[in-house]
Amino acid sequence: MRILSPLCMTLLFGMMLSLSAAAWGQSWQDVAGDLMSPACPGRTLLNCTSSQAEQWRELIRQKLAQGESKEQILRYFVDIGGEGILAAPPKQGFALTAWLLPLFVMVNGAGLIVVLTRRWAQRRPQADIHGMTDLNTAAPSSHAHSDPYLDRLHRELKEFND
Repeated sequence: MRILSPLCMTLLFGMMLSLSAAAWGQSWQDVAGDLMSPACPGRTLLNCTSSQAEQWRELIRQKLAQGESKEQILRYFVDIGGEGILAAPPKQGFALTAWLLPLFVMVNGAGLIVVLTRRWAQRRPQADIHGMTDLNTAAPSSHAHSDPYLDRLHRELKEFND
């Protein structure tokens, strides 16, 4: 068996330390990004600059150092401040409607647009059937229910062309 040189051991130890530090740093930021700040309305713990938010971030770091998972830490803060402390509503129970409602509105809106567009496209040829295809050559309608403005338009176009 060959023993690794001190230089290789140092490099290997440094890489492991940097990877664990990066993972530790990301974890507390992930947790802080999922929690709303108690001091800065509308901001997450990650974006708030208050001293109370810094205390909560430090508490998150301590809990991660003790080996708690992200879910356990989030559950701890929900127990303290209720579900309103979460940056996003949970994907269960009544709060699931906050996730599904926008999807429902978008699908129904797209369906409504398709239906209205088809109706609009079907009405367009009907206007051509009633003599609206060419106003220059069409004679004024002699029907009793004809539009007086349309009759006047036909007369004036006929006089203009003559």
